[in-house]
Amino acid sequence: MTTALAILVCLTAAGASAATADPGGPFAPNLDQHCATQNSGSGPMTTVIPVDRITLNLETVGYPPTDSNFSVAKPPPGATLTVTYQVWVHGVYYSNFVSAPLAPCTWDNPTYVDASTWNDHVTVTGVSQRCETVSIGVGGRHASVREDVVTVNVAHGPSYGPSSYAGRSVWADYWVVGQKAYTSGASGVFDADGKATLSFVILTPTTGAELDVLASGQAGSRTFPGHSWTTITC
Repeated sequence: MTTALAILVCLTAAGASAATADPGGPFAPNLDQHCATQNSGSGPMTTVIPVDRITLNLETVGYPPTDSNFSVAKPPPGATLTVTYQVWVHGVYYSNFVSAPLAPCTWDNPTYVDASTWNDHVTVTGVSQRCETVSIGVGGRHASVREDVVTVNVAHGPSYGPSSYAGRSVWADYWVVGQKAYTSGASGVFDADGKATLSFVILTPTTGAELDVLASGQAGSRTFPGHSWTTITC
């Protein structure tokens, strides 16, 4: 299946009318934001600037999930973020948008989180890491390679009663800030309580980089995401 995704990002001043996207449809938007800092420049000219890291997930109905992530440096205070997305799949063109207040990311506010446009059907309840060194064969020789064993705990909905997601598929993809592509991490199924534990390995991890985990659960034709981020410690 060929899926093309185009994104247009717009910042508007406070007080402008905010648009609301239809929560249904084949590509309904989930938008979250969180603040971080990143280096700009190099050498003696390096400065640290605040950024608003934005993730767009299109919760799909009968189609594979589509995702994108990007940053807004030095976000202007009081602005509204509007993301317009256009998807071309199976010869059909879809277009929609989602708006939210831009996260107030400043030098002294590096951890602000705004995930208000995401549903809570699937949540990432924890991400842990275990650092290891493994020996691999290279051309008849052996080399030691660092690896980060990442374990992701995922849950569905409230923690009471039998889960309607029991036995349903769940998977965790990830990306590392500074790298371009999403990577498939691990897959499994929800247990009777609507919980799952998934593990995957990152070879030669970039210590100190941001690791973003997007866990998705499927119920019927719908796919629901949960997003979490942490710092690579290995």
